[in-house]
Amino acid sequence: MKRRKTIRAGRLVWDITYTVPRPNASKQERKRIREVTEEQVARTNANTAQRKLEMLMATNFDDTDLVLTVTYRDADLPDSADVTRKHLGKVFAQMRAYRKARGLPDLKYIYVLEGRHGDHRPHAHIIINAAGGDLELMRSLWIWGDDIQLNYIRERGYDGWAGYLTKERREASLNGKKQFVGSRNLARPVTTYEWVDDGTSVDAPPGAQVLDEGGGRNEIASCKYIKYLMPKTIHYNRKTARRKKRVDSGLELSITYDRGPEKQRRKGRQERKTSV
Repeated sequence: MKRRKTIRAGRLVWDITYTVPRPNASKQERKRIREVTEEQVARTNANTAQRKLEMLMATNFDDTDLVLTVTYRDADLPDSADVTRKHLGKVFAQMRAYRKARGLPDLKYIYVLEGRHGDHRPHAHIIINAAGGDLELMRSLWIWGDDIQLNYIRERGYDGWAGYLTKERREASLNGKKQFVGSRNLARPVTTYEWVDDGTSVDAPPGAQVLDEGGGRNEIASCKYIKYLMPKTIHYNRKTARRKKRVDSGLELSITYDRGPEKQRRKGRQERKTSV
């Protein structure tokens, strides 16, 4: 028997199968199993800041959501990171109130504070769920600077942004400290375990985009993992019977809308008499 571990973070999925030692396995056997499985299992664990951030982003944000970067002007440079956190807290409270008053989606965010690279100017990278007009709103609320940049998650992908936003902490050897802050309404990835047959493999389902895969094998153990992105779900209206096209992330998609079997028109009384 093998152990199967699956982590689901929105459309992002890590799937891995690996051999585990029997209760009566010898030290040599356990060592041989670890040679194959230890590194591969660790690869899927959310035990690093980059992996945690990647999975948290994938669980809560779409590739059309935003990464905003706000910077301080010289006259308003903060005395400490705590001051920046207070400024961000005020901005987030105003954004939540703005959205609530207009019936927009609740604000979700993750932010990372930086200032150790480049010109060492303090700045914050903020991931938020898009609601329309977000850049203009941030420009009106961020009163401590004029340089505000907007990017989309799709530009780097979850893994790319997670690596970029945790680079400064890694370079400064600050892995033991909190590296990013998220809003309280963020959902968490779901991890499941199950026992499977030795011949069980892991593969991406049809339509999924494979992002990473690997594994290993020796005479007594084997391990395989795969990381993939599920396709976006296409919602359609069965009451319409037309075929139309839409553009999604620069790709032209052709979608067929089908209303199912046609209902026959009910005959009127006069028509029924005539047919008899």
